[in-house]
Amino acid sequence: MAEPNVLKLAKQGNPKAIAAMINRSLRAKHIVAKVNRKEDCLQILLESAQVPNQKATVPFIRQGLTKLGVKTIKTVQIYGRQQGQDSFAWTQSFEMDSSPVQVTDVHDADPDLNLHPTPPDMAAENDTSSNSQSPDLEPPPGSNFAKVPRHASAGGYTSSHNRQPRDSTPHRSTQSRHSQPRQPMKPLSVGNVVSAGLRLYRDHFKLYLGIAFRACLWALLPIYGWAKFSANSALISRLAFRELSERPETVTQARRHINPRMWSFFFAGILVILIFWGAMIGFSVLFGIVASVLPIQAMVMGFLFNPDPVKIGIFLLLALVIGIALMFGYIWLYSRLSIVELPLAIENNVDATSTIGRSWLLTKGFVLRLVGIFFVAYIITIPIAAIVQVVSWIVQVVFAAILSDSGFFGLLYFLLNLALFLGGLAFPIPFWQAIKAVIYYDLRSRREGMDLQLGNSLNRFQ
Repeated sequence: MAEPNVLKLAKQGNPKAIAAMINRSLRAKHIVAKVNRKEDCLQILLESAQVPNQKATVPFIRQGLTKLGVKTIKTVQIYGRQQGQDSFAWTQSFEMDSSPVQVTDVHDADPDLNLHPTPPDMAAENDTSSNSQSPDLEPPPGSNFAKVPRHASAGGYTSSHNRQPRDSTPHRSTQSRHSQPRQPMKPLSVGNVVSAGLRLYRDHFKLYLGIAFRACLWALLPIYGWAKFSANSALISRLAFRELSERPETVTQARRHINPRMWSFFFAGILVILIFWGAMIGFSVLFGIVASVLPIQAMVMGFLFNPDPVKIGIFLLLALVIGIALMFGYIWLYSRLSIVELPLAIENNVDATSTIGRSWLLTKGFVLRLVGIFFVAYIITIPIAAIVQVVSWIVQVVFAAILSDSGFFGLLYFLLNLALFLGGLAFPIPFWQAIKAVIYYDLRSRREGMDLQLGNSLNRFQ
């Protein structure tokens, strides 16, 4: 990139040129900037041997970008982290047209960030981004998801239906909204995740339940219907995820991504079933090996014909240990594969096999927390299942007494029971899919920073 063109390209919003100029200004501070652009959002990753000073660098970069006057950039998201670390130490975002913040001296020789043009060799060194934009990448958590209360605290997740348009929202002081130092992102608590899932379901109850009910209807049809069931379930998760990322889609828009992958969802489900079967077969083989080494069969026969309290106690203890190991093994495997449909529903360049790998990667190290989330969610669904069972029983008793078992009334009785059965199956599906969407968003936000480290972008920033 020739020197005379750097400033011109930077004024046009070219991320390579902006990266080169920021690096020129921050070189004395040993801070390396990597820049990516997605439509009108500029994303800047700052790395150094120590975590970059958020209070100093953010207003410093902001004033420099303001002086550039790039009209096509509306939002700037800045991330800071220590070199060699995967997670961000802090994130901050601001609108370019809102009131400026006070600049802190971060560069003694150039306190207002003049963004001097960078020599060609420096520009080439910092050529880490391009104008090409990866489709379907979600916004990173800079101003929403990183703040737990935004989606999951007592204030709760805010539905897009209740948000005012940006143009009608008065500009708030950047100092009060964004300039507070942010602590490293922590996992959402069990209560946060479940609460966010409930609120998503509540805000879109009719839409999500309608999709789930149609999915259960399709499930009555073998093979093709099962594929449609998988796709519709994933559709709910995609809608919930887009809502969390504050880029909501209509059902029609979401289906454009989901429908072409219908069979991929089906085959991914088949692969997961095969994995569980393989795990059970492996456990059976291992148990057979242990049984051949230990005189288990002789012990059992001895218990039957010559009971010994000590031996019985040992046998029962052994059976308990095996049962617990089997249960925890199943729970562990389920947790690692619990969000298999999410990468396929949301990311690009993912197929039935790679989506399993993505689930495995994202859930690594978070099994205990996932178990807690699913346990609490299951407890919540128990009363719902009980209510459905009670209502179904009442309907059966009432209609069995007043309707005959033949003709039109018999058919009506059958349809009512079928509707109650499908409704009972459909009702908890959106809740589970919404929770999975929250988990997926949380895991990706902390592991990958969404846009900044997703897919091919990961190679550009590392």
